[in-house]
Amino acid sequence: MAGWQFIRLQIIFPLILLILFLVDGNLASSLGLLMQAPIHAIPMLTFTWLFYAVQFGIQKEIPYYTYVVIFGVLFDIFYTGILGTYTLAFLLATIVMDRLRPYFDERMMSGLLLLLIGQIVYLLVTFVAGQLIGSANLSMLFFVVYLVLPTMLFNLVTAAIFYFPSWSLFQRLS
Repeated sequence: MAGWQFIRLQIIFPLILLILFLVDGNLASSLGLLMQAPIHAIPMLTFTWLFYAVQFGIQKEIPYYTYVVIFGVLFDIFYTGILGTYTLAFLLATIVMDRLRPYFDERMMSGLLLLLIGQIVYLLVTFVAGQLIGSANLSMLFFVVYLVLPTMLFNLVTAAIFYFPSWSLFQRLS
């Protein structure tokens, strides 16, 4: 990789991550369609961008886990106010995806399965953390049916739509 491509990746990856962080919050607050009771589909665009980095092998070329921790802390500060919940969820889910990545190929369906596993880890960590601190008052069945399934459906469709454009962008940058 040429030096200018490395610098471009170092600038563009966190910039897009920041934009997606802001879009996540905007979608969650402005699209009532996603959050109508009892069904809640949480947009996870930031997490999907982190998945793309794992799927396309970019995490080795950038300070990936530094970005994961920084944006986990930002999620904690801006969206929950409880420091550590999203940081831990982001970190564990991305580590699981990174460790499982050698067992999957680069096809889109394999990648979406890897994203699905990462989302399940992410959502389970946030659910368990919410149960431990007493901020989540819902049963596991309600959690799975009304939060996990709609969230996964929304985010897998979004990830499938942007899979090849993201792949093309990473190919251009690296």
